[in-house]
Formats: sequence, C-alpha cells, structure tokens
Amino acid sequence: MHISRILTSVAMTSFALSMSASDFINTEPAENLFNFGVRIGMNASNRTFNNNYFDKWNVNSWGTGFDAGVVVNINMREFFSLQPGFFFQSRSGNYSLVEEYINNRDEKDNFIQIGDYRIYNFVIPVMASFRFSIADNLKWLVEAGPYAQFKLHATDADKIEVISQDSRGSINKESAKSNFTDFGVKMGTGIMLNNKYSFSIHYMAGATNVWKAPYEGGKNKAWTFTLGYDF
Repeated sequence: MHISRILTSVAMTSFALSMSASDFINTEPAENLFNFGVRIGMNASNRTFNNNYFDKWNVNSWGTGFDAGVVVNINMREFFSLQPGFFFQSRSGNYSLVEEYINNRDEKDNFIQIGDYRIYNFVIPVMASFRFSIADNLKWLVEAGPYAQFKLHATDADKIEVISQDSRGSINKESAKSNFTDFGVKMGTGIMLNNKYSFSIHYMAGATNVWKAPYEGGKNKAWTFTLGYDF
C-alpha cells in the first residue's frame, strides 16, 4: 500500500515537472519562420592599449554612444532562433598613456600620449537567441554569437610629447589610428513582453587588435542597452 502511494507521488511529481519544463521551453514549431524587429539604445565603450608597451601609465576611459538597427529572427522553434542584425553604432572614449624608455644618452625619458576619439561603425552580429517562458506573455531572453564591425568614420585627436630630464616638447608622430575591421563576440540577456517589446543588455568583446600600430595592441569592449520592437 505504501509502495503504491510512493509510486503514485513520484509519477505525479514527474508529470508536474515535465509540464513545467514544457511551459518553460516551448519546443513547438515556430508559428512564423521569419520575423523582423527594430532596436535602438545606447552604449558604454572602451578601447584598451597594450599594457606591456605602455607600462608606466595606461588609463582608458569609458565613453558613451548610441546603437540603432534591425534584426531578422529565423525561427527554428518557438524558443529558439538565429538572429542576424544590422546596426549603426557610435563609440567614444579617451586615453592617457606613458611609456618609459632609454634615450640615445642612456637617460630615462617619458613618452606621453593623450587622446580622444569618436568612431562610427556598421556592426553585423549573428546570434543564437533563446526565449524561455517565465510568466504569461513574459519571456527571458539569452543571446550569444559572433559579430563583425566595419568602421565608417572616425574623429581622432592626439597630443604626443616626450619629457626628458632637461626638456619637454612635442614630436612628430602619427596619432593612434584604429583598424577598419573588428571581430568578436556579443552576448547578453533581456526580457520580452507580448512577443513584441523587449529590453536587452549585451556585452561585446573584441578579439582582434583595435589599433593599426602592432605595438599598440588593445581590444574593443562595450556594454549596450537596447529597446526593441518585433513585428
């Protein structure tokens, strides 16, 4: 008698858990294979420099910008889609760098570089997008995938100086310039209401050197905060 009650309880618990799992992850075929959405928001971004080269002082401040674009959902299931996107993005920031080196008189000099930038990019992310049902008409979004970034326009302003033991002055040296392309990973999370309205936070981590000069190295980093509407 006790065994039958235990088995009945186990069966009911398993059934309840399976029902909860099916509600949380809807594996049914998607109602629409394709749908489109628009995204708009702001970002906070940063561009680093090679710590091994600028080893005495290396400070890179975060700047703000905006994001605007469209996404295409290729819906494999109700809970999963591939999501390529096409975004216009601005980024900004400033930096101060100091490198210590030995001059031709065997004395220690400081190479100082101070600059700021504003860059406009075209960004193409391709993400795997998971949608988990957490309440009626409310879904939890989890997204990740690679991105490619192409520079459209950049405004750079550098001040470069050498400070030696007995003098100080500007030098003729090309300002820090960023590469035309960048590749990396975009990942994030958010919520969606009524399968239409969304708010998302993503982190973008560059995988390639951001500056043209090999010794400057550095990577792109950014947080994006976007509002979305899916049609």
